[in-house]
Amino acid sequence: MAAQVPVLGEIVGLKRESGSRRLASAAPSDIRLRNRTAIMRALYPKTWLSRAQLAKITGMSKVSTSDVVAELIKDGLLIEGEYKNLPRPGKPALDIGFNQDAGCVVAMDLSDSTHIRALAMNLVGGVLLREELDCPPQAVLDVEAIRELCNKVCQGCRSKVIGIAVATPGTVNDEGLVIEAPNLGWVNMDLPSVLADVADCPVVVANDADAAVFAERYFAGGSPDMILVQIAKGIGAGVLISDGIVRGRGFTAGEIGHVVMSGGTVPCVCGKTGCLETMVSVPVLDERISKDPDGRSGILDEAGQNLGRALAMPVAMTNITQIVLSGPRRLVDETMVQATQRSIDALARSRFMDAVHVQLSNLGEDAAMLGAAAMVLRKELSVL
Repeated sequence: MAAQVPVLGEIVGLKRESGSRRLASAAPSDIRLRNRTAIMRALYPKTWLSRAQLAKITGMSKVSTSDVVAELIKDGLLIEGEYKNLPRPGKPALDIGFNQDAGCVVAMDLSDSTHIRALAMNLVGGVLLREELDCPPQAVLDVEAIRELCNKVCQGCRSKVIGIAVATPGTVNDEGLVIEAPNLGWVNMDLPSVLADVADCPVVVANDADAAVFAERYFAGGSPDMILVQIAKGIGAGVLISDGIVRGRGFTAGEIGHVVMSGGTVPCVCGKTGCLETMVSVPVLDERISKDPDGRSGILDEAGQNLGRALAMPVAMTNITQIVLSGPRRLVDETMVQATQRSIDALARSRFMDAVHVQLSNLGEDAAMLGAAAMVLRKELSVL
């Protein structure tokens, strides 16, 4: 992903005092942080530039650029590459690049109905190792199982763990408190506190669908305006508009799994009857297919049609034209994609609406974990 780097100046704000306006200089620490961020964004993830090129791109002086680069090399975040010959006489320029192995992020996904998955990734999204822990169906997910798996992956990392990221179903606030996750049996679960002492690093907890749409955008070249539907033990949607995740008041935006559908008759864990989740979730589809293996195609086609019915209204309201489906490929396949596409087209397509494109996630089942990890990179390194 090519990140846009802001041109930095010495003055960053205006301050009113005694009825007049005067320029207010940034504190030295603020300027230092902005300069470090500008340099890293110019190089992230795999761009190589000379110090002179970095100075030109960021608007910093050559002296300031050299100082910041030296500091970042000392911190291990940048590395020196090869010399490149210039088209004019003079000393060859030495390329500088982002050090993808300066640390790693451990990410976990709690959305599966049968096991907890985890991975460690380097600082540009490369997966270093994977682990998973079987988790038999239970009313309340045991947090000790989460700690156990997280600790195992952290112990397997060869570089410093700069953050732990958790993608979970349910409603999650800005502090990472899981306000409610019906499919996990949780209310007000403080996961950051549970995992705080595992690796002595920050813990970021995010809704799984929000994390997945973030990953699709930054690691798979997705549109700045899209809806990603996470199909797992439950159903959730991550909504991205103008590169901003729509979370809604109370952090409940995207909870389409608990919208009651016409014709639905099955009780849902939320207390209602006939929710989308009772028609399209992984456990429901697995059970139906196990009872009727020969009817697999028809079952997935029906699930896609129901999903399209649920998505038609938000598509019409936002004019979002990219819909991404994420989930296990044994279920979330082209059959479901095509049925979802047909359903949306039949219900929402008109001469007033742009054509909608439904597709599978380019990241597969890793989407939520990679997105949660990317949120750590944004928080800790400001590279995204």
